[in-house]
Amino acid sequence: MSELEQLIWNVLGYSSMPFIFLFGFVATAIVAVIILKTFGAKPTE
Repeated sequence: MSELEQLIWNVLGYSSMPFIFLFGFVATAIVAVIILKTFGAKPTE
């Protein structure tokens, strides 16, 4: 792989990392909320 190709792949990889982490955090939070809404403790009155 040439230096230019390596530079392009490095830039693409490092610039996509924050979005991957952010998407993973958001997806985990949404799944957790759905599970808790379905199986979680119900409020008592």
